[in-house]
Amino acid sequence: MEQTPPIWHTQVVPQDTAGELQKKVSVMGQPECSICYYTYDNVFKTPKLLECTHTFCLECLSRLMAVSLADSDGNGGSTRLSCPFCRHPTTLPEEGPPALATSREVLCRLPYNQQQEEPVWLEGEKLCYKSSRHNAGLGAPDSPTAFCICIDIGASKTMDAPIQTQPRTYGLLGRLADWKRMVLFIVLMVLLIVIVLWPLQCVFITTCGLF
Repeated sequence: MEQTPPIWHTQVVPQDTAGELQKKVSVMGQPECSICYYTYDNVFKTPKLLECTHTFCLECLSRLMAVSLADSDGNGGSTRLSCPFCRHPTTLPEEGPPALATSREVLCRLPYNQQQEEPVWLEGEKLCYKSSRHNAGLGAPDSPTAFCICIDIGASKTMDAPIQTQPRTYGLLGRLADWKRMVLFIVLMVLLIVIVLWPLQCVFITTCGLF
């Protein structure tokens, strides 16, 4: 009687599709800004080039510009931005950091859906972006899902007033505490004198009575 040859069963593990594999590789190898350490994108984190060829995200450069303007008190003239790495100055366009050249080399390393730069502009101390047609949803160009996003990049001065009044408050409290300590010291000294002199007074009165 012939023996039936054994049949081995193997389980086939499903492989990632080419798109999923490309997506994983893109996310893992996606470059990031050297200031905020967030990965670049095609909106607020768009990679922008300075004259020294160093690259930083649009949001970080806009915040640096706001701080530079606050420190210069708006003296006028062209705005110059120093590179955080080499300190080389870069003259900013009138439109601000959004008008700086975009690093195409970095942008091409982003996921495919982020390789097309989106329009971003400055409105005062806000960095604004409006969703384009292909990001407005699955409907028509006038889709109600279209939106506009603005982030504040201005230098905050809300904490300046409390910091300036803080030393005065501490000085007043310090003087009040010194006054309380002085009163306590005087009271303790009076009690000490009374405790020391009272027995001496009794001895003196007793001695005088004997004579």
